Amino acid sequence: MKMIKDVREYLDHLNKQGYLDVVEDRVKLSHIPQLLAEQEKTGNAVIFKNIEGYDYPIFNNLFGKRAFLASVFECPIENVVDIFGERMEQRIKPVMVDNAPVHEVVLNKGDFDIRKFPFIVHSAHDVGRYITGGMVIAKDPETGVRNCSFNRMQLKGPDKTGLRMSPTQDLESYYRKAVAMKKPLEIAVVIGSHPMCLLAAACGPARDVDELEIAGALCGEPIPLVKCKTIDMEVPAYAEVVIEGKIMPGEMEDEGPFGDFQEYYIETMKNHIVHFQCLTMRKNPMIQVIRAGSTDDITLLGSPREAQIKKCLTANNVDVRAINIMVCKNYLTCAIAIHKQYEFEVKNALMMAFGSFKFLKNCIIVDEDVNVFDPADLFWAMATRMRPAEGLLVVPNAMGFGRDKYGIHTTKLGIDATAPFNEWQEFTRVTVPAPEDCEGKE
Repeated sequence: MKMIKDVREYLDHLNKQGYLDVVEDRVKLSHIPQLLAEQEKTGNAVIFKNIEGYDYPIFNNLFGKRAFLASVFECPIENVVDIFGERMEQRIKPVMVDNAPVHEVVLNKGDFDIRKFPFIVHSAHDVGRYITGGMVIAKDPETGVRNCSFNRMQLKGPDKTGLRMSPTQDLESYYRKAVAMKKPLEIAVVIGSHPMCLLAAACGPARDVDELEIAGALCGEPIPLVKCKTIDMEVPAYAEVVIEGKIMPGEMEDEGPFGDFQEYYIETMKNHIVHFQCLTMRKNPMIQVIRAGSTDDITLLGSPREAQIKKCLTANNVDVRAINIMVCKNYLTCAIAIHKQYEFEVKNALMMAFGSFKFLKNCIIVDEDVNVFDPADLFWAMATRMRPAEGLLVVPNAMGFGRDKYGIHTTKLGIDATAPFNEWQEFTRVTVPAPEDCEGKE
């Protein structure tokens, strides 16, 4: 398949596959959150082309179904995790270009207002509108290595936002280095980037790895980049919008509350401030919105984790048949189906899974005849095969999801819901008989 050049070609590809809905009706921005929640039930991507009071359309749900990536990689759905894992380990360096669609319009400070873009209120008690579909690109002030990340950004003015940095993010490390050098940290916020850039940004590789090289590997070709207008940064040339700015040392303001991916509100806290001095965009840009905790969000963040966990288990000779880290509407619980080869293998596999992804809190391992994408089937395996006295692995005082005021994520739970080893004949599942199964029987 020819490389998909940008998010527009990706959406066109989804449309041809029947995975895109286009809403032409005029819609109020305040109605968009509920419409997106309803749209998510279909699984399809969506474009709202006519937002009342705004000049630009909204698109959402780029990763609403696993079938989307299967169609891009031209493989069965069950093979996506393997292809993703293989390409995550490869690198294709970006290529620089002089002219780019994202520079069709260039607006300097005083000539743009980010509030005129249709960014939305995501949850009922959010403090205001947020940029959530923006990929933040920054450079290590010491080494110049690029990093891509996702950071929520509260709108605070025509050229100003709040920005939340996790203490474990590379961006936070870069900021601390910039502060030590007594200078601001330059960032570019990329909206409407290539979907493979977004997936690469979610991979969380080692700190000396440029995620845009991973994006090239996911695409199978180099990602074209263009230099920013006012900062020392390179950005995807075919993005929809780029906002160039600086995180100022020590400048903090109240930010939040905001509804996060766990479906709880993050309380108001002091977070960093970004001042923007330039905005570049296509002539008719589209604005990406990602709802925290949506299938879109969890698939984006969870797909690299599935590949990461499966790679670890496979490297240690665990015969993984299927994996699903989106089983509980977040990426903190994982279900893995294996072909069990040894007694006590499952407990080792559980420990490997926890070690390969530090945020993983719960992991259930089942036999290959259990559907890891069906919660009811997982509960069936727990009800009929799990032996609680032997089948539970509890690991206290372990590193987990960082935002954990009450210590909820510092204990990990592993569940062995497989049939006893070498007793498979006793645990053959009942199936509906085919005609040949019925013939000749009284």
